[in-house]
Amino acid sequence: MVPTPKPRRFLPILLLICAFFFIVREPAKAAVAATNAMHGIGTVADALITFASNLG
Repeated sequence: MVPTPKPRRFLPILLLICAFFFIVREPAKAAVAATNAMHGIGTVADALITFASNLG
């Protein structure tokens, strides 16, 4: 019998494979996507800090 992969392990592994494939095939686009993602995370963090500092 072939063991079936657990669903919660399958999705992260699939996403890592897709990300690796994207980085290898389109490195410039992958760099732009990573920069945009980090900028978005920074924007959200700044908004949360502003929200928290204006409480009370």
